[in-house]
Amino acid sequence: MNALALKKSLLSTPGDRIQEHIDFIGMSQAELAERLGRSIPKLNELIKGKAPITKETAAKLEYVMGIDASFWLNLEKHYQEELLEIKQLEFLETCTSWVTGFPIAALKKMKLLLDSNKKPELAEGLLKFFRVASPVEWSTIYEGHSMAFKIELNLTSDPKAISAWLRIGELQANKIDLQAFDKKKLTDALPFIQNIAFNENPNWKEELQTVCASFGVALVYSPCLSKAPIYGAARWIKNKSVPLIQLTDRKKDYNAFWFTFYHELAHIRYHNKSDIFIDGLENILPDVDKEKEADAFASKMIFNDTVKDKALNQNLNTVEKLKSFSIENKINLSILISQLQRLNKIMYNDFTAISLKSKVEFEELVFS
Repeated sequence: MNALALKKSLLSTPGDRIQEHIDFIGMSQAELAERLGRSIPKLNELIKGKAPITKETAAKLEYVMGIDASFWLNLEKHYQEELLEIKQLEFLETCTSWVTGFPIAALKKMKLLLDSNKKPELAEGLLKFFRVASPVEWSTIYEGHSMAFKIELNLTSDPKAISAWLRIGELQANKIDLQAFDKKKLTDALPFIQNIAFNENPNWKEELQTVCASFGVALVYSPCLSKAPIYGAARWIKNKSVPLIQLTDRKKDYNAFWFTFYHELAHIRYHNKSDIFIDGLENILPDVDKEKEADAFASKMIFNDTVKDKALNQNLNTVEKLKSFSIENKINLSILISQLQRLNKIMYNDFTAISLKSKVEFEELVFS
């Protein structure tokens, strides 16, 4: 017997206690109805649980049966709570097919869902995770024409995985202490951000989060989810008051990380608050002009034309030359090698150069 069937079998109406008491004292329903000033049909509704015990009825039951009104009111309260729980369980049973397709194992690992295999419990957890009342509302927000979420994930290969990844980013952003967004502070911080990329200190990811928070941008690192082929995303959350940049470690590459970061930062800096940009979703047609603008900004920040021309005019064919150029031009060695590979100045099978490149991997997320 499952939880729903068990609860239904154990459900007892307050009227059952009324019937038990009048049987004990030797009173018929007809006599009780007369003493309460109710019709027999109305009393029968009360006993069967079809009508609630009101404060007025509880007071009358106290006079007639000698049991405090509070007892009857508490009995009614508990009955209604049990009834509501049964209705919720019945509703969750209708949501079980919706559960299929979400990255359940990953969400369990992050402690965002209970470690359960019961689909009604998982459905309840998903509703709370997405903060929606039913699968219908989830579909409206993430697959339909939502007022709050202006992108239709139904055009993607796996909207459930992508919606979960996006929601994880929102939860991460809630944990960041942010200043109010200030575009001037963002601009002023760009040289400092470039230094973070160049120096690559052991805690560089935390340094970058801190400086972004200082000008009001929530930067979060969300590991990839299966079937969510995303590199990064930029959008405004919390009623368009908080800009959020959400990055993955999909390529595990230092150069790719920084290019994507600057790309998403450009969207926040230059484009509309109502825009949502998700990098990697091939079936959703991007705004080409805005994507080009973001790419141009990222290219300028990561490997500007002056540095590029210097690199192209030099024969950077040894490790020593690469390291010397990196230091002289304040460009991270890993980024330099990746950019030279793109320009065919270093072969992709040059294992000596590849060994100098840095990997980017995010820590596993666990929500308390």
